[in-house]
Amino acid sequence: MTTALLVMTISTVFFTVYARMCVMETNRGKRFFASYMRRAIDNGLDSLVGTLERKIVYVGRYIITLSWYYSLHAFLRLTLQFLASIYTAVEKILHRNRDKARMIRRERKQAERSHLTVLAEHKIETELTPHQKEKRKAKALSGK
Repeated sequence: MTTALLVMTISTVFFTVYARMCVMETNRGKRFFASYMRRAIDNGLDSLVGTLERKIVYVGRYIITLSWYYSLHAFLRLTLQFLASIYTAVEKILHRNRDKARMIRRERKQAERSHLTVLAEHKIETELTPHQKEKRKAKALSGK
């Protein structure tokens, strides 16, 4: 506990001294000591921050955004495939229904009696027996 308190006290003192020195340097307009080295460190830090900023923008704009668009594309493709499968299933049902309707229509036409069918059935129903045919033939030949 005492070590942590000692480190905190020393850090606070150094921070206060450094902050006061920065204020005095700002008021004076130039640095008090090691100005070349501190300028080099500032330039290095500026360069590092600029590089990190460009990398963050690159990752944010290109990698994350591109990944988002690829994910969206994959989702839309799956949606399209799903809709296409539903369309195919509905189309199969439609064709099956059309074929059943055609078959029912064909059966109905076959079940209906046309006038030729009625004539043929009437001919069969009213056909003379062989005995009646001979009797008519004899009557027609005799002229009566």
